Amino acid sequence: MKSGIYILLTFIISICVLSEVSAQTQDSVRTVVAQNGDGIYKILRRNGYEAKDYYNKFVELNKDKIKEDDSLILGETYILPEIETTGQNVVNDSLHEIVRKNPDLLYADSVYSKELEGAIIYLISGHGGPDPGAVAEVEGNTLCEDEYAYDICLRIAKGVEEHGGKAYMIIGDPDDGIRDDKYLKVDYDEYCWPDLEIPRDHNLRLKQRADAVNDIYAENKSVKYQRVIEIHLDSRGTSSAVDVFFYHFPGSKNGKATAEVLQKVFSEKYAKYQPNRGYTGTVGERSLLVMRKVLPPEVFLELGNIQNEKDRKRFLDSDNRKAISKWIVEGLVEDYVGSK
Repeated sequence: MKSGIYILLTFIISICVLSEVSAQTQDSVRTVVAQNGDGIYKILRRNGYEAKDYYNKFVELNKDKIKEDDSLILGETYILPEIETTGQNVVNDSLHEIVRKNPDLLYADSVYSKELEGAIIYLISGHGGPDPGAVAEVEGNTLCEDEYAYDICLRIAKGVEEHGGKAYMIIGDPDDGIRDDKYLKVDYDEYCWPDLEIPRDHNLRLKQRADAVNDIYAENKSVKYQRVIEIHLDSRGTSSAVDVFFYHFPGSKNGKATAEVLQKVFSEKYAKYQPNRGYTGTVGERSLLVMRKVLPPEVFLELGNIQNEKDRKRFLDSDNRKAISKWIVEGLVEDYVGSK
């Protein structure tokens, strides 16, 4: 009889232990219900995550409940990723992340000049997140302005660092580094410095990136040479081929000077490499929201018409993206040296 009671007690204890383990396992899976206005970055930050590091894990866990543009369904329950407690999350670090984490060390072994030493360049790639910007369809591929503008900004950042300057990518992507593909994969996971979800509202989106620049500027007021470079693609009729145009805020002496130097470099490069082409890109004024609000002088670049086959060659070919970025960096070097 005692033996039977012992076996029964052992069975009950085992059930209790298994139930407790099961409960612990269930408790370890954290979930959250999407509220009005929630996005992936917002949910992750609210729950104590480094949003950019866990964005892709969140998407993978909840891929069946996330819309095509990476937005969430109101009232839906989402699984939160397990927080890593050991080691450092360095998976898929893009140039943006490396620059942000190691602004003074990133290119310590590859700096080939110090011509931009002491300069700070803020790079804003147009659109991003829920807004892809100008869109075109080519050979069954969707081209989005934000992807190409971002790739070019990354290349400029690399060039700035290689010349001893400091580059800040105001728009980042958790998994896209410099890419040499002709057709760049479209996604909606870009964020604003340091890891803020990009709003859907147009004005809030622009104000957010201006605030990001100004927050960094506030910590670097003693740095004399600081410039904002904003990269965009235009969208016009398919027959409209345009050159690279440069814009500055009305009345900005330094912004105008930088824009003129950049335009001069492009004009010289085209004269050298395509002498029979002709170049019509000019310098002009624009009073856009970001340009009005950022504290450092800004140059806003329109690189071409995404709808025009001739213009598209300027950014579909990775060598051309590399050349454009290189020319912009050369212009910044010339402007910086001339400003001393």
